[in-house]
Amino acid sequence: MTENISGIPVVDFSAMSLTHKDPLKENAEAVKQLADQVYQAFSTIGFVYLKNHGIPQEVIDFTFETYDKFFNLSLDVKQKYTKKTGTTKNGWDELERESTNIQRPGDLKESFDVSILDDDDFEWPNAEVPDFQNTVKTIFKYVTDLGSRMLSVMAIGLQMDPDTFERAFEKRGTSEGGAQLRYTYYPMITDPSQIKPGQIRCGEHTDYGGITLLIQDDVGGLEVTNVNGQFVPALPMKGTVLVNIDDLMQRWTADTYKSVVHRVLIPEEQLKRRVPRRSLVLFYHPDDDTMITCLDGSNKYPPIRARDWIYHKIQSTYKF
Repeated sequence: MTENISGIPVVDFSAMSLTHKDPLKENAEAVKQLADQVYQAFSTIGFVYLKNHGIPQEVIDFTFETYDKFFNLSLDVKQKYTKKTGTTKNGWDELERESTNIQRPGDLKESFDVSILDDDDFEWPNAEVPDFQNTVKTIFKYVTDLGSRMLSVMAIGLQMDPDTFERAFEKRGTSEGGAQLRYTYYPMITDPSQIKPGQIRCGEHTDYGGITLLIQDDVGGLEVTNVNGQFVPALPMKGTVLVNIDDLMQRWTADTYKSVVHRVLIPEEQLKRRVPRRSLVLFYHPDDDTMITCLDGSNKYPPIRARDWIYHKIQSTYKF
């Protein structure tokens, strides 16, 4: 029986782990079994935990420590790195800048996004956090490599060529790529009375692009909708990466893979503990100019350019 947390399957990704140089040749039968498990997860609840994925825990820990140094800087220093618009690819977003559910007040979170690794127009916070840029480049490669392997597994699960999705993600890390690495920092709540009515850490939403890879700290709060439409906790599980389907992938697969609503609450015990919550997220979007067309030929959704869809969603949720 497959292990699960709140109905979200926990899948052993060993067969496609980053520790393997050519897993499709080395572990063909195991990869097929893995693809079947991933297909089952993504065609129902839309989320899956990956264990034995191959990203070293020490790399993850150092990444969190490095980003924490930035978020612990004073407000006036962080403001030097503010994104100019919601669609700016690199930079910091202040508290309440984004409203993932426009029916609620702004989200109780800060974030730092990186999409372009070698951006001459962006000033990196290396003066304040000397390891920052190198750390970002290192973890960016790890998580995008893992994302690419996941895309291959997803394609195999659909009985398609393993490169079906991956060839639309070749420009990641450049100005033409859609992949976005985000470190999200949810500050500690020192005075609960300052929380606005209806405000939570991240409002109800679906993600916009291809797939999302999430590494959580040990502070809970994330909830996802299950097959019955009820919110269930996606509890932190150390050593795993939580992956979910995004809107464009649902369109691409003509609703075979499900993009489902999720949110981040402020559990009562966190109000008592007064600790921040942090997460590392890869929004693995297709390259900007990718045309998303239903793979089964059904034309269930009209073709749309990836950038146009994602920019529209971002512009409706950011306050500038």
